[in-house]
Amino acid sequence: MVLSVLMVCLLTVFYEFMKMWRLWLGSGGPRRRGAYAVPRGFGPPSSPTSDGESISVLGLGRSQSSLAPIQPPGNAPIIANGWLLHCLQTALHVCQVGLGYMLMLCVMSYNVWIFLGVLLGSGLGHFLAYPLIGRLITT
Repeated sequence: MVLSVLMVCLLTVFYEFMKMWRLWLGSGGPRRRGAYAVPRGFGPPSSPTSDGESISVLGLGRSQSSLAPIQPPGNAPIIANGWLLHCLQTALHVCQVGLGYMLMLCVMSYNVWIFLGVLLGSGLGHFLAYPLIGRLITT
């Protein structure tokens, strides 16, 4: 019984750390160091004018836009890293939901010791994980 309460407590601590990791990834944690740069969106392609200014290809007439050179965006690795980050966040979300439901089932066993293990693990995980998130986001 003691081993099962400790295991549930550790799973709950892991659940809190997983929430912290997802929060860090969602706040742009690795992007600040240049590992992942997620683009916000692509604007319309532009072509330079004789003045050196860029105008949007969409602002040109039909015949002019067909003559304007359209270059593919040069940030294809950034998009791949953005998709990798999105896939990682999705996998973490699925693991977090699965672990949350598993912990809910542990509580629904109506065992007082398991319930107290979940409460203790949640408190301990919050105590350990959330000071780290403040340090990780600000650095």
